[in-house]
Amino acid sequence: MSAIMEVQNISKQYKAKKVLDNISFSIYSEEIVALVGKNGSGKSTLLKIIGGIVDCDFGEVNKHVPSLKIGYVPEVTPSQLFFTPEEYLFHMGKISAIPKKTLQQKIDDLLKMFKMQEARSTRMINFSKGMKQKIMIMQAMLEETHLLILDEPLSGLDPRAQNDLENILLSLKENGYSIVLTCHETKLLENLVDRVLLIQDGQVMQIEALTEATIPSNQLVFEFPSQSSLEDFLPLIQIKQMRTLTNGYQEVMVTVSQANTDKILLALLQRNAAIRQLIPINHKKNQFYNHF
Repeated sequence: MSAIMEVQNISKQYKAKKVLDNISFSIYSEEIVALVGKNGSGKSTLLKIIGGIVDCDFGEVNKHVPSLKIGYVPEVTPSQLFFTPEEYLFHMGKISAIPKKTLQQKIDDLLKMFKMQEARSTRMINFSKGMKQKIMIMQAMLEETHLLILDEPLSGLDPRAQNDLENILLSLKENGYSIVLTCHETKLLENLVDRVLLIQDGQVMQIEALTEATIPSNQLVFEFPSQSSLEDFLPLIQIKQMRTLTNGYQEVMVTVSQANTDKILLALLQRNAAIRQLIPINHKKNQFYNHF
């Protein structure tokens, strides 16, 4: 996986309350990341910062792909929409100055992708929340999009609509999209996401990916010289986080299978890496080995 975006040392404060405090993490190509946390923890604020809608007080968001296009879908969808899906999408596409012929083809493709062809001429005021949610995501994809940011896309949907939307999001991932979404109910994420980031007390902590819950593996944190390359290891590791330290080194957090751990440790030490932390996950939860 290659990083398409890096969130570096982001902080945000509203009046006297610091919502986000020196947050850093990366977003990779073709992955689905979930942000979880209590109401008011800063999930929506972080999404808006990533999407370029809200400015942070400190830090920066760096796109590793210069032409990276972002589609943003807020939590609240308009309730009084008298458009049909086709009318609404065409109207929104005109606002974005998409050429008419290109726009019509894109709308046709999206209605087919989201299995909404039969509803293209139905007034949206009669739609369920799940159907409206699909239209909002389609609107965010009218322009060529690489990263979708979705605020609570599964909230308030019945089980059938949730399953339908999950299948659509997984299909988008298979077609090259990266997705960052928020969710209150982690049980809805079990078959959907690759990584879960918990926002708590202004900090981001990565918790075990729900889809990896039964795979014996280890979380490894190490530092290595910035001029060194991780390319030799990429097939064996899943990079969780990477940041540049003040001493010029890179600090990297990865997940590596139990079977490959010894091989990775030896190779890192041979390349002058410093191993900082090794945490067994999906083993006995009370076993920790720190500060090698």
